[in-house]
Amino acid sequence: MNWEFETIAKHTLDILLIVDQHQIVQFATPSVETILGYRPEEFVGVNAFDPLLPEDRDRLMQSHKEAIATGEPRVDEYRVFHKNGELKYFESRVMPVQNHPDNLIVVSIRDVTLRKRMESELERRKNRYQELQNCLKNYSQDLSGVMKVSELKSRLIHELNTVIPDSEPQMMIYDRESKAIEGEYPVSLAAVLTNLTVGKLKVENEQIYILIGDRKEMAYILTIKSSSIKESMDLIWLETLVHYTVMVFESLNVIESLMSQLETALQKSEKPQWILRLLFNLSEKQRMELSSDLHDTVLQDQMALYRNLESVLKEYQFDSEVDRQLKGIVHGLLDTIHQIRMTCNELRPPLLREAGLISALENLFDYTQVTSTFKIIFSVGNMDSLMINEEETIGIYRIVQELLNNAAKHSQASNLHFHLSRTDESIHLHYLDDGVGFAAEKLTPSFKSMGLSGMRERIQSLNGTIEFTSQPGAGLSVKLQVPLSV
Repeated sequence: MNWEFETIAKHTLDILLIVDQHQIVQFATPSVETILGYRPEEFVGVNAFDPLLPEDRDRLMQSHKEAIATGEPRVDEYRVFHKNGELKYFESRVMPVQNHPDNLIVVSIRDVTLRKRMESELERRKNRYQELQNCLKNYSQDLSGVMKVSELKSRLIHELNTVIPDSEPQMMIYDRESKAIEGEYPVSLAAVLTNLTVGKLKVENEQIYILIGDRKEMAYILTIKSSSIKESMDLIWLETLVHYTVMVFESLNVIESLMSQLETALQKSEKPQWILRLLFNLSEKQRMELSSDLHDTVLQDQMALYRNLESVLKEYQFDSEVDRQLKGIVHGLLDTIHQIRMTCNELRPPLLREAGLISALENLFDYTQVTSTFKIIFSVGNMDSLMINEEETIGIYRIVQELLNNAAKHSQASNLHFHLSRTDESIHLHYLDDGVGFAAEKLTPSFKSMGLSGMRERIQSLNGTIEFTSQPGAGLSVKLQVPLSV
């Protein structure tokens, strides 16, 4: 061995092997001890594929045979056991020695364990991030149908148990007058009761305490195990989840208190029109605030993260696999940004104020059509110089949204027809689909499913009328009329 080759062999960071046609190692550089734990003399004379993970061995042996047969270089990735039993990831570059009687092969082996772990961690983080974003989206959508504090509590506890299984969430109720706490509670709660702020996380003795809000001198306090929050993305998710929950709790607190007083005063009679108008106006205000908060906080944070990651990709060079993973995260961020924008649009429909009801409905139908299996046919008659107030506009728009949601979930329809028209005194909407329909008894005012009750109350709040017609197998027809206020 000349001194130049000896210098290279002793100081190369990669493993260099010479392997014969029988897969026996004829030469190994000293780096084999640094990387695999074997002294070179231990490695020489043994089968080169013995340390490989059994699942990879046959594939690499076949690759070795093909390299000898074709005389072409090969590149492979595989897993190897270190002498101490640790699993390592290797990348090998195989070059056959041309015209050698023993069909020798020179193998350059690089330890890529760190890279593989980074790739695996990036993939795990990307998947976790996407999971958290999807959960937030579904949670925020579900909150639009929550009408009681008890329902909010159940939905919140379910979400925490699902997303962070070891969080052990509890909702405790503290009576500020009697200083009593319902149910079992951590000992450290007493120490933080006076220091809790609505929506803020307080860590004490391995517990996270969050004051969701107060109702009738009763404080609703969420507690979870602090050890369950293991990453910064989980903490951001929890803070965002709490933000949504606090907003809905405050709105429900107002609504439930008002409804309780009204139901007592009216002795369980039907809700008056003005009460329904008030409730729907409060609901729209809540949607608007939530849309604004999502746009100004969560969306801006995601966009800043996207721009920073784009900058990193442009400024630094990464291995192709790492680059692919990072670009996957960038695409995931773009999807999340798109989803948040769509959620904001659902909460606060674009064009409704600026362009009016017809343009807003056309935009809604175009967006819905892209992701739906049914065809939407929208027609307009005698709508020139239409002038309706914002309350009527949003009321009709929300009913159309509910009809689209019901069609997607229940109707199995192929075609949905919407016809909007007006007379001198009222505006009319006729909806017709060719879906499965349902029994007539489900059309009664007492029937609460499929959003029919909500549509009735929405129309009642506008002093209008709504008529449902359906039979099993005969689709659904909905006719509504809203008097024009101007």
